Amino acid sequence: MTLTQLRYIVAVDRYGSFVEAAQHCLVTQPTLSLQIQKLEHEIGVELFDRRKTPVVTTAAGRKIIEQARTVLREAGRLEELFREDEDELVGELRIALIPTLAPVLMPELFRSLSRNHPHLQFRIYELPTSQIIEKIRHDEMDIGILATPLKEDDLTEIPLYYEPFVAYYPKGVTLPGPIELRNLDLRPDGEGRFEMILLGEDHCFRNQSLQLCGSRAAGRIECGSLETLKKMVDLGAGMTLLPLLAAPKNDPRVVTLKDPQPTREISLIHGPYFFRRKLLDAVKQLILSRIPPELKTKKGRDLIGVQV
Repeated sequence: MTLTQLRYIVAVDRYGSFVEAAQHCLVTQPTLSLQIQKLEHEIGVELFDRRKTPVVTTAAGRKIIEQARTVLREAGRLEELFREDEDELVGELRIALIPTLAPVLMPELFRSLSRNHPHLQFRIYELPTSQIIEKIRHDEMDIGILATPLKEDDLTEIPLYYEPFVAYYPKGVTLPGPIELRNLDLRPDGEGRFEMILLGEDHCFRNQSLQLCGSRAAGRIECGSLETLKKMVDLGAGMTLLPLLAAPKNDPRVVTLKDPQPTREISLIHGPYFFRRKLLDAVKQLILSRIPPELKTKKGRDLIGVQV
């Protein structure tokens, strides 16, 4: 019995497919199948019912795979304990950011990790909150950077900074700020209202915006990214809310909201089996070094919750 074989059976249980498990493990499907067959022969137990699609884990297989997950976690923990004593950050790190943070933080993470930690093998992903949580729970991701609180008991949250919401208006429109939420979509000339443009349903920022403005805020246009959203506002299709760090700098069309400012909390999250504190601290300090000091306190702000 080997750790590699244990990884293979955990992957088949996760994906319900020998083909997808092989792709995840970066091996050919015949190689993965042969190793699993050898393991089954060694322990005398059939782990999977191969006659069904997707592949179904047998009752005996479920018990063995649950123990395999424990063994793999402990083996990973042993490797991490060895690495913690090294001066240089080494090994592998998988980081995921939500799309409304990626344009601001992903380039900085990539640049700094590449330059300052050349022996660290890292991967950076842009994923919605629900996928980040799922991948951390299945040990497919190490660290997530997203809006919190999530209220998930099995995840550890480390708050980093507090990012206010701001309003963003079409060209030619200037409003004296700060403004009240109830007046967000009012035109300055008093002639009706602006249509609110929002992100799509996969984005937690959309849900937070709707918490602030109510369901009436959902207009005809939904965008898949902040960049598209801003371009639609520039086109004159309506107005929107943005995270402060994603808003154009020194633009009079960006208007602050009245105190207490609606704000999202941005945190690092990890699962219960992540033990590389030195690595975690390095990522934390890297991010904080790029954040304005005034965003590192939640005093005087109204934190908006996250709905996953």
